Amino acid sequence: MSVRSVIVIGAGAAGLAAAERLVSDGLEVTVLEASGRVGGRIRHLEGFADFDIELGAEEVHGLENCLVPLVEASGADLIRHETAHDYIRYDGKLVSLGEARAGEDLREAFDFIAKVSNFSGPAWTVEQCLVARHVPGRAWHYLDSRLGVEHGTTLDRLGMRGFAGYEPNWQSREENYTVRQPYVRLLDPLLDQVRDRIRFGAVVARIEWGGPQALVRLAGGEDLRADAVIYTGSVAVLRDTPPEFFPVLPPEKREAVASIGMDGGMKIVLKFDHRFWPEDMYFLHADTFWPQFWTPGKGRGGRAHVLTTFVSGARADFLRQLEVDRVEFALGELDRIFGGRIASDHCLDAHVEDWTAEPYVRGLYSFPLAHTEPRHREALAAPLGRRLFFAGEATDLGGHSGTVHGAIDSGRRAAEEVKTNLET
Repeated sequence: MSVRSVIVIGAGAAGLAAAERLVSDGLEVTVLEASGRVGGRIRHLEGFADFDIELGAEEVHGLENCLVPLVEASGADLIRHETAHDYIRYDGKLVSLGEARAGEDLREAFDFIAKVSNFSGPAWTVEQCLVARHVPGRAWHYLDSRLGVEHGTTLDRLGMRGFAGYEPNWQSREENYTVRQPYVRLLDPLLDQVRDRIRFGAVVARIEWGGPQALVRLAGGEDLRADAVIYTGSVAVLRDTPPEFFPVLPPEKREAVASIGMDGGMKIVLKFDHRFWPEDMYFLHADTFWPQFWTPGKGRGGRAHVLTTFVSGARADFLRQLEVDRVEFALGELDRIFGGRIASDHCLDAHVEDWTAEPYVRGLYSFPLAHTEPRHREALAAPLGRRLFFAGEATDLGGHSGTVHGAIDSGRRAAEEVKTNLET
């Protein structure tokens, strides 16, 4: 086969994985990245503390996925976290999760999570299912943190059927890890092969995929041609601010975009002059508006006292409508949990990362709505003709959507589809 050309749109995990695979196989690759950096929804904050803080993707889920070889190749170190280091505010008191789950309400919550993959009921949200099963109200804030926030949404939007299909891949907190170094370092083995092929600030305005070659028009008017295009933009961008496609995307592709959820959300990082939370705490599942706090420095050896909080879905939408200072609001939540003005009076610095405001991301990561079916992800991932291919975590078909390793797998899958089509 003569050398063929491919344009990859997006230099996140999926785009870099696709480009690296294609370059390794001898294809001519150009990567177009609208922003000025690589990594997509992987980003870290430097200089805020004496360790780097993740503002986007943060965890490695298990040791049986494509990230593990990248961890080894990049020389990064993993830190294992277990539920033994989780706390919950329960009946107005801060207790370890192990202690709380001995109570009847939390036992029902854990039982619900353990059996979720067996769900075969109607097209309900998780919230509807909890109501129908009379799950105690005191368990809801833990489930909101454990299920809603961790999947980038709220319980009133997370669909039971789709959630049940991939929850086994998320279920074991004992198998979750964080990276001691910046998470983006895991992409170095991919980036090393394609670094000189990336064009930054390249905003795509139009993609023509119906002719003998694909055409990509940039916002400045420049036209690029290639034998194939791999599009890795988020489902929220495809839904809200997509490039112009010609021919237009077929009905099944548009239905898929509308049928897969991706909500907005934000992280707030807070630095204090001393630690006022339990020394061994990793996660805190709270019964406040912000349902989840954690200690990003745990296991990293830093001396700064930092908490991160995360809000998503309907809560994030509501917070944007309030005329309140987001940092002060989050500190007030911690004051309520720990008493007095312990957080408000001892905060040294704060950083807000609002992913909804990122124009080339527009949210967190994909999740199933009540009516989401497997066919929707299949349709989103399906190539169009022999010219246009799709990757990104929302197109993952192996039950790993919403993860970095799902994004990488999707990029490699799209690269194989391109090669197969160009060879025939």
